Amino acid sequence: MINKGVLRQFLAATAGSLSIMNVGIILGWTSPIMEELLGPNSPIPMTVDESSWFVSVIDWGLILGSLPFGVLADRWGRKPSLQIIGPMALATWVALLYVDTFQGLLAVRFMQGLLAAGAYTVLPVYAGEIAGPKIRGALGTMFQIMMYVGILYVYAAGMYLDYTRLTYAAMAGPVVFCALFATIPESPHFYVMKNRLADAKRALVWLRGDDTGSSVDDEMDAVVECICKEMRNASFTELFTDWVSLKALIIVQGLSVFRVMAGVTALISYASITFAEMHVAVDSNKLSLVFACSVLFSALPSTVLADRVGRRPLMIVSCASCFAFDTAIFAYFYVDTCTTYDVTDYGWLCVLAVGGLSVAHTLGLGSLLSTINCELFPSNTRSIANAVNTITLTVASFLALKIYPVLADDGGMYRNYLISSLFSLTSIISCFLWLPETKGKTFAAIQAQLRKTDDLV
Repeated sequence: MINKGVLRQFLAATAGSLSIMNVGIILGWTSPIMEELLGPNSPIPMTVDESSWFVSVIDWGLILGSLPFGVLADRWGRKPSLQIIGPMALATWVALLYVDTFQGLLAVRFMQGLLAAGAYTVLPVYAGEIAGPKIRGALGTMFQIMMYVGILYVYAAGMYLDYTRLTYAAMAGPVVFCALFATIPESPHFYVMKNRLADAKRALVWLRGDDTGSSVDDEMDAVVECICKEMRNASFTELFTDWVSLKALIIVQGLSVFRVMAGVTALISYASITFAEMHVAVDSNKLSLVFACSVLFSALPSTVLADRVGRRPLMIVSCASCFAFDTAIFAYFYVDTCTTYDVTDYGWLCVLAVGGLSVAHTLGLGSLLSTINCELFPSNTRSIANAVNTITLTVASFLALKIYPVLADDGGMYRNYLISSLFSLTSIISCFLWLPETKGKTFAAIQAQLRKTDDLV
């Protein structure tokens, strides 16, 4: 029989992760409508270069929104900071129904980027803090799973709906999130930070499924002791002045860049135009849907493996596999573009390589980054560290999304995957040398390990 507390923690993490599902809808919304927007009957005409701005302008919102949401999460709370995303996201989808200029479209996408910053910054902190040490890795993977659910939803709907109808369909995400997340408690860690110990105890009792509260006393004492020590001995500046914290920050920022540059981030937004170059007699939007399915279902094994195999082995395997598949995709497009060899009959091999890349990426780089980011930092700098990480992810994503169609234009798709393969190769070396193992450890134990070893291995 499954423990009631485990079920409640998964329920809380899933409800909170509906905020990131909305981000998946926002990110994936561009792919199925791209051909319509670039076509002669576009509701908002744009060029190929303008389309790259349409996709990537969301990243400016992510950059500017990350630190404010990190501050809000520490002042207002994790839950309120996530809750405001729902109604505001709904408002942006309504606004898109009335926008009829390219500049207006960019403005709304920028606002959606601000909301995405909130989910990226606050959700990993919330999910990590409500989870018990034995299932923190599994709950952390909900972040990526629910994002892929959002992408899959909008890809599937986009096969049958035009720009306007797809925008209406996107409104379902914020509505469901607002309805379900309202019933979930705040993070006990936040309550302890604000010295609201009675509220923290009630939240912890609910999350652990112990209605009497008798079995959570030890955990509550440990949380209070850990947070009191962190709040007494650390400050925001230690994120940059303390060597251990700075080294952890560098490691997480490196993982963020590797995650984006492995190639899947750009594929999510440009799936239809990428598959269109693979000489496969299947509609590119249908292939995009299959791609989204492979990304989603490949995230499920990491839910189990993260707390059994460990973070470090999964990340190394993920990076090595990404390198192999990126190299294979590069080779296909290079031969197709730069040689006279006919690769038309081998298009399905490239499609399979893209599927393999999505599985490899989701196994570690895609699913574990939010968990690792939450685990390596103390409570008082966790939100700000996550905000800095969101900015790094965003800058890397902006550059990747901006250059992808430019490099792909006029037969240069292979250049994108040459770059991705080089980054993936670097990520293997980096994870092997510097990534610590945090499986099954409390936040206090992780911090003690990092302070004791001072080398993050």
